[in-house]
Formats: sequence, C-alpha cells, structure tokens
Amino acid sequence: MPLPHMTIIQRAARNVSAAALSLLALASCAAQEDLASYPCPAVLPVRDASYMTKFEGQSQDLSDTLFEAKVDSILPAANCIYRNDEGKRSIVYDIRVQFLAQRGPKEREGAAKFEYFVAVTGSGGTPLARSVFPTEIPFENNATQAIVVEEVQPTIPLKEGENGDWYRIYIGFMLTEQELAYNRKNPR
Repeated sequence: MPLPHMTIIQRAARNVSAAALSLLALASCAAQEDLASYPCPAVLPVRDASYMTKFEGQSQDLSDTLFEAKVDSILPAANCIYRNDEGKRSIVYDIRVQFLAQRGPKEREGAAKFEYFVAVTGSGGTPLARSVFPTEIPFENNATQAIVVEEVQPTIPLKEGENGDWYRIYIGFMLTEQELAYNRKNPR
C-alpha cells in the first residue's frame, strides 16, 4: 500500500505487436534528450518474482499449466522529470513494463490473468511504497503467446540533497507461497 506522500498510478495497458514495439524503442531513443540531467532511479525486476507458472489446482505437473508469464523487459523511460512545486521536490517517472505470457495445456479462458507489484525503496533498501495492479494478457485468435505493455507512473518525493540515485523501483508478480517456492526450486 502506498504511503500518503508517495503515489504509484497505473496509467494504461495495451496489447502490442512486434512492429509497434520497434516503434516504441525508436521513440524512446528520441525522448532520452528530454530527460533531466539528474539521475533517475534504477528500475529492476525482482529475480524470484519476475516469472510465474500458474497451475490448475494444487498440481505442479506441467500438463496442468494454465499459463506461464514473465517480466519480459522494462522499456526505457518515456519521461523522468524532476519537479519543484512550491519548494517540494519530486521525481515523476513514466515506466513501461512488457509482460509475455504463454498459454498452457489447461488454459480455457483465453487470457492470462495475474497481479503484479511496483515497489519503491529508499536509502539502504528501505521499503517506502508498494502498489499492486491487476492485468490480463488475452490470447487473441487462439494464440499461444501474447504480450502486454503496462505503464506505471511513480511519484517519489525528494528530501534535501537527494536525487534518483537514492531510490530503486522493483517490479514483480504477486505470487502465492507455493508459486514462489516453485520459482526458487525451478530458477530461470
């Protein structure tokens, strides 16, 4: 749950084709010139929570897989802006996260549905805020794989003398204890 002074807002989710991803990558290169000269926080996937295998029921047999999903990439920032509103400094950061899902043999709903989190840590890795977002990746036209790009916008208040190097932003799946144990037993 976000702290009162920090917000993380979900902005949008879109299905993206490979051609559109290429255009996003080219556009992000041009946007780099517009970034402030101050550093932006690093954005990282959480190793044990960057992929998910969702099974039907309590089984962990691969023939009972509903879907597999992973944090495919964290795309370059569209915006990383330092603001100074009435003497209060903050960083507003637009982040795009690409999720990839693969349909399993037991998947019947036509979509991979899951929740993911965005967490912000401060100096020394101190947790400051975490927000959880639901999303789904539809398997259109009976596709076996699909991609969705989620956009999130954390706003991080800065204390005197701080900059983006003081903070880290982590992204991962909301996993059950059983799913986390499976990931640790089957690392990728």
